[in-house]
Amino acid sequence: VCVNPQTFSDKTLALIGRKHTAKEVVDKYHLVKSYGFLVNNDLIAGLPEETFDDFKFSVDKTISLDPENVTVHTLALKSGSKLKEKTERLDGALVSQMVDYAQYALLKAGYEPYYLYRQKYMAGNLENVGFAKVGAECVYNIDIMEEYASVVACGANAISKRVKDGGKSIERLGAPKNIPSYLLRVDELIEKKSELFK
Repeated sequence: VCVNPQTFSDKTLALIGRKHTAKEVVDKYHLVKSYGFLVNNDLIAGLPEETFDDFKFSVDKTISLDPENVTVHTLALKSGSKLKEKTERLDGALVSQMVDYAQYALLKAGYEPYYLYRQKYMAGNLENVGFAKVGAECVYNIDIMEEYASVVACGANAISKRVKDGGKSIERLGAPKNIPSYLLRVDELIEKKSELFK
């Protein structure tokens, strides 16, 4: 189960438009763990106005929670996003320092890198790296990046994906991001999803 803080700074969460708090992430993390699930935490290096110390705090907090998987994303400012409109050019050297610290701290804590992927417009021309405890690598993370496996996604803004012919063909079905719109179309989406996965 992904319980993704992105950062443990409430100030940054508010700045990037996230509706959760750091305390809520910790509470939900413990709730998920109480049911015996393996957990992935995502962090983002290079968030607006974050210092090296802010990011270091988030990495250290994540390690103290002891999830099985940690994915360290490098911020990618995508065209048309509100964040890109509000954010000046990112300091690639600072983001690189953040990513280097995450790797150092996670390796020291017993995590190993097991997958890597790149996106357009990433700060410092870096990459996203998944770290895991030995034997707890997330097959979903590998399959989703390699486009090997179909995904049935549920909820607003979820994108289901059907992989056919050994990856030669991929069909996607996206749900509306807006929750009221999603709820109005949920029966239609269930029908379309059933067709997609026949």
